[in-house]
Amino acid sequence: MKSKNISTGISYGLIIGLVYVLFLFWRWSSAENILQFGLIAVVAYLVVLGMMFYEAYNRRKINGGYIDLKNLFQTLFISVLVFELIYAVYNFIHLKYIDPEVIPRMKAGMEEMLDKAGDKISDADREKSLTQMDQLDESTKFVSIVKSYLISISISGVLALVISLIMRKKKPVFDEIN
Repeated sequence: MKSKNISTGISYGLIIGLVYVLFLFWRWSSAENILQFGLIAVVAYLVVLGMMFYEAYNRRKINGGYIDLKNLFQTLFISVLVFELIYAVYNFIHLKYIDPEVIPRMKAGMEEMLDKAGDKISDADREKSLTQMDQLDESTKFVSIVKSYLISISISGVLALVISLIMRKKKPVFDEIN
């Protein structure tokens, strides 16, 4: 049972990680448009959650239609470790080597959006938003990557637990006699 948890978790983790990378590439490609960037991030994570539900359903099906919380969560958490690692590594590579100018482009897009808002946004809020953009440069440092990976594991791990609670199914103690 344990080897099935590990192999299924790794397999799905790799698949989800690759899908996540495709969304991440698309997201970074649209960095100038902050709204589209955010929308892609939300859609990507919803797709990831959907794939985790499918993984849980498939894992239960492999197990004969029944699976306990421990085994299901173990499978999902292994996939979380794998796909969040793929996400973190790709994010670092993309920001550091593939497109190191993405953050300045993103900041320019934010400035343009703030300029269009005009008087609706105070100068203090404008400066705060632009300062947050400057802090994105920190995301390519090793400590930031590790911290981000651990936070992502925590969030996705909690969601994996929720999915496990929803998808678990215990074997009946007594089978009905028809």
